[in-house]
Amino acid sequence: MISYRHRAIAILLALAGIFLPGLHKFYLRQPLWGGVYLLLGLLFSTVPYGSLGSIARIACVIEAVWYLFQGADAFDGTFNPEISAVVPKLPAPRFEKST
Repeated sequence: MISYRHRAIAILLALAGIFLPGLHKFYLRQPLWGGVYLLLGLLFSTVPYGSLGSIARIACVIEAVWYLFQGADAFDGTFNPEISAVVPKLPAPRFEKST
């Protein structure tokens, strides 16, 4: 069964990374990176290591903006490769000038 990853959900989960970083990485089938983000965000959010926790949260916001401005085809090519291989790309329509 092919499981499609929606760009809007990935954006919302990345923004939720301000509070609980790494959720979007688990959603996008990158559990190792999700664990790294979660580890940095939760374990290192104490006072002496606060900057490491902030790095994970800032990275989540940057990735949310990246997913937002990334085109749907580029997102699908990266995170839904089995879907983009199945759905054929149609050529753009050509408009001819009438004289």
